[in-house]
Amino acid sequence: MKLITILVATLLTPMATAGSLQAPHKHGSLEVAITNSNEFLIFKMAIPSQDLLGFEDSPTTSVKKERIIEQYEKLYKEEALPNLFKFIPAEACKPQSADMLSDMLEYHEHDDIKDAVEDEQGHSDFLLSYVFKCGKVDLVQITFHEVFPSIERVNYYADGDLNGEAVASVEAEDAVSAGFSEE
Repeated sequence: MKLITILVATLLTPMATAGSLQAPHKHGSLEVAITNSNEFLIFKMAIPSQDLLGFEDSPTTSVKKERIIEQYEKLYKEEALPNLFKFIPAEACKPQSADMLSDMLEYHEHDDIKDAVEDEQGHSDFLLSYVFKCGKVDLVQITFHEVFPSIERVNYYADGDLNGEAVASVEAEDAVSAGFSEE
């Protein structure tokens, strides 16, 4: 069970330095921004902790801590990625790196503030970044809803970032993007 190594760190730097976890927060939605840079497809995503874990409050119990580990493996292990992304042709892309940010992953019970993972409204998110090295890609289907059934919609954002309003919103089973090729 191999974890994807971070090979293209410079591509992920903007996400890692974005400050606090600021992203659209809509339960039941996966927020997606895709960038095609030379031979790389870069996916920036945000998913509410509620949809990923079933809770958004601090993981103080052993059951919640175990749930984080289980779900983390579904998002981060290289062998799990074909469950989240389907490429046509199937061998068009190879995973290069993955990055995940969430206060849930950095929670420590000895912290002064027990509920540090939530914002003022009680929300918590996971910000995800995936980099694939690709040849010609006819279609990419984002299939997070098959792994995380509470995902009902996929909202797409322009310019490779999760800012502003979504430019498109589709039912999760219809989350298909077409026509990526090497530049």
